[in-house]
Amino acid sequence: MFKYLTAFVLIFFLVTGCGGSRQGGGNETTEEEQQQQENLSEIESLLGISPGGSEAGKTQSGNTQSDTPKQADTQNDDMLGLLGANEMVDDSQQENQAPVDNAKVKGMEKELTNLKSQVHEKDLIIADLKAQIDFQNEQLQKQSTRSPVTSGGSYSGAIDDVAPGEYQQRYQEALDAFHSRSYTQSIELFESLLANSSTNSLSDNAQYWIGESWYALRKYDTAIAAFHKVFTFPKSNKNPDAQFKLGLCYLRKGDTTKAREEFQRLLDLYPNSEYTKRAQSHLSSL
Repeated sequence: MFKYLTAFVLIFFLVTGCGGSRQGGGNETTEEEQQQQENLSEIESLLGISPGGSEAGKTQSGNTQSDTPKQADTQNDDMLGLLGANEMVDDSQQENQAPVDNAKVKGMEKELTNLKSQVHEKDLIIADLKAQIDFQNEQLQKQSTRSPVTSGGSYSGAIDDVAPGEYQQRYQEALDAFHSRSYTQSIELFESLLANSSTNSLSDNAQYWIGESWYALRKYDTAIAAFHKVFTFPKSNKNPDAQFKLGLCYLRKGDTTKAREEFQRLLDLYPNSEYTKRAQSHLSSL
């Protein structure tokens, strides 16, 4: 449509320019002018424009030549008005486009991140529970095939009965198993010691190393439960150690809020602990 309008404007100016350049030779329309007017009427008809302006010029033969410039100005204004209207429509369409709500998008992204974090925590809990079940099944299977300690003193099964003087020796065997990264064996040995006696001076240490073994196996929820049991032993020298490891467990789980609480509790309860500087370093990074 815009192309047709442009063509019409050009033709109209050519026609009106030719008519205005002729000198007045009378008041009646010549045959050439009539032909041009007919051509103009056909163009207007094709473009769907009412030819009322040109017909009005024909009604008064005496004023035809003097009225033509006014008619041209009127039609030019109409054409410019149509073009301006098209531009206004385009601008209106652009303004009506709904802007993107960045705040809403960011809110949805944050919610999605929180959901992913929750799912990850649930997966860790399920994995820890599965590990506990597997460990318990393994212990049940070993009960029927459990062997006593060999004459050479090397471990070949769980500890059943421990004489008072042998507790420390068995404790060292369990600790050696931990340092050799035999964490499952270490857990079994320390738990056997605790089952034999929970009042020995090394019982709280045995409980602590059970937590360390679960932590090494990356079973952080089980390790947290084990470290909390350390506090049940009266005057345990492993309380600061267990408190610091609680903060690390939550940190590994991605629970920075709980990790911050546990590290701060270490500073409040055990300000002179060897773990104070490390706890402060973790707090400054959280």
